[in-house]
Amino acid sequence: MVWREETTREELASTPLTRLAESLGAVPEAWLNVVEQPLPETLRVTPGRPDEAWTVAQIESIGGQRMSWMSLHQAFTMPFPRGHAEGDARALLSYLHQSGRITRQEAASMLPVEVLPMDGVDVVVDLCAAPGSKTTQLAETHPAATVIANEPVSGRVNTLVSNRGRVSLDNVLVVQHDGRHFPRVPAPGVDAVIADLPCTGSATMRKNREVWWAWRPSAGRELHHLQVGIARRAASLVRPGGHVVVSTCSLDPVENEAVVAEILRVCPWMEAVAIPDERLQGLQLREGLTSWNLLDDDGSLMEKDTVDACYAPPAEEDLQRALRLTRRLHPEDNNTGGFYVALLRHCPEATPEGVARTLVPKRPGQTPYLRDLPGPSRHDVHGVEASVSGPLIEHHRLSADLAWWRRGKRLAVSPQSMHDRLWAPETPDGRGGRFPGGSFHPLRAIHVGLPVFAENRGMWRVRQEGIPVLERHGAPASISVEPSLVDRLLSGDALDVDDLPDGVERGSVLLHVDHATGPTTVPVWVQAKVTLMLDDVERRMLALRLFDRSLTEEEE
Repeated sequence: MVWREETTREELASTPLTRLAESLGAVPEAWLNVVEQPLPETLRVTPGRPDEAWTVAQIESIGGQRMSWMSLHQAFTMPFPRGHAEGDARALLSYLHQSGRITRQEAASMLPVEVLPMDGVDVVVDLCAAPGSKTTQLAETHPAATVIANEPVSGRVNTLVSNRGRVSLDNVLVVQHDGRHFPRVPAPGVDAVIADLPCTGSATMRKNREVWWAWRPSAGRELHHLQVGIARRAASLVRPGGHVVVSTCSLDPVENEAVVAEILRVCPWMEAVAIPDERLQGLQLREGLTSWNLLDDDGSLMEKDTVDACYAPPAEEDLQRALRLTRRLHPEDNNTGGFYVALLRHCPEATPEGVARTLVPKRPGQTPYLRDLPGPSRHDVHGVEASVSGPLIEHHRLSADLAWWRRGKRLAVSPQSMHDRLWAPETPDGRGGRFPGGSFHPLRAIHVGLPVFAENRGMWRVRQEGIPVLERHGAPASISVEPSLVDRLLSGDALDVDDLPDGVERGSVLLHVDHATGPTTVPVWVQAKVTLMLDDVERRMLALRLFDRSLTEEEE
C-alpha cells in the first residue's frame, strides 16, 4: 500500500491505529505530533574492529549523538530522518553499513538484546531471526557464545546469512525451522532464547507508513495463537535458570500482555522477572498493562461478552503482578518507534530433572535406543582433521579454543561451545530414542560458523570476511609493506611480484600497513601478478580511511 502524501491530520486521527493509542492513554493531538513524523536514523557500531575508533569519529563528524541507554554497543542517533541522509553523509553511512563497520537498526528493536541476561550463557537462540539485526547485535556483544539464528522462510534465510557475513561473525549457527516446532538440542537445553514474535507492526507507523491504513485490531487477534505457539516453544527449550525474552513491535495488548499471560498459564515452570533498570538508563519505559479494551476494526470498543477470554486482561492477581514487570516503549516518550518486551525465567525448582522441559522424558523408564542419522548429502558439515587446521592455526597464531568445520571447499571456524554443546553430544528425541553425537541433527543447520578459508589450487586462501575473525582470534600472518604500495593496489594498479618484499610465496598473502586510524590487513593473491582480493565496498572504505579519498570520486 502506498503512503498518501496528502493525508490530513483529521484522517490520521480517525484511523483504528489512533483509536488504539487513545485506548492506551495517549492524547491524540500530542501523540500525532510525534508519530506522524519519520524516525531519526539510528545505528550501532560493530565492536572490536581495529578501526572502531575511526568509525566512531566518522559518525560523530556527521552529527551522530550517542544513545545513553545502550550499554552493550556504541549506538548513535543521527540528526536526520531514517533513510534521508544526503550527499557525503549518505554515501558514508551506506559504505560503513555495507562494509560491516556499522549496522543501521531502529533503536527500539535493540531492546531485547539489551535486557537479556547473558551471565553463564553458552548457547542462545534467536527464534525469529531474519533479517538478523538482533542476531548480529547479540553475537557481536557475546563472541564466545553460540547464537542459533532460526528463520523458517527460505528467502529470509538468505538475508540473515548475508548480514552474518557482512559483520564477519563466526559464532552464529543458521538453522531453518518453524519456531513452534523448533527441535530439541542436547541436554541441558539452551541457556537463553529471544522470541521476537511476528506481529502486526502497529508500533512501526513511523517507518512503515502503510501501517496507518493497513492495521486492523482483528489482525492482532488472528496472530495471537501463532505468537503463543512460538513463545511456548521458547519456554520449553530453555534450561532451568535460563531466560526468555518475548518481544514485539506492536502496541496492541492482545499481541503483548495477553500473550505473556497465556504463556505463564500454560508454562507454569516459567516466571516473569524484573527487567534491570540500570541497563536502560535514560530510556523512558512504561509498566506493562493489566487492563485494556479490545477494539472492532472500525476502532470502536467491543462488548466484553463478545471477547474470547484469551484476548482479555487476566483476572488472576499473580498474572497481573507478572505483567507489571514487563515493559512498553511508546513512540512519543523517547522519539523512537514502539516496542514491547518481557523477561521470563525458567524456575530451577520447577524442573528437578535439571533440563529444558522439552528434554524431560514423557514416559520415564523406556529402554533407550540409538537412532540412525539421515543419509549423507552435499550440504553436510564435517569436522576438520588436525592435519588441515593445525598448520593454519600455527601460521596465523589462532586460538586453540576454536572449532573447525568443512563444507565443500571452505573451512569455517566457530566457538568451541558450538561443537561441545550442539554437535558432539547425543540428542534425545523425546520418545526414548537418541540421535548419535557428531551431527547437528535434528537441527537443520544451513550455515555453521563463518567460512574463513577457501581452497584455491590446492592452497587455502583467506576470504575477505574472514580477516576480522583472524584479527579477533589470533595474529594474521602478514607482510609489512609501505602505504604507497597499498595505495597503488586500491587505485587499481597492476603490481608485479617484484614490487613485494623478497621471499613472498605464491598464493594467498596478507599485507600489513600501520596507520594512525588502526592497523590494516589487505588480502592479495600472488601468482604472475599481485591481485587485490577485496570487493569494491571495502576497497573504497580503505581508500577513504588510509588516504582520505572520496567514496564517490570515481562516480562523479
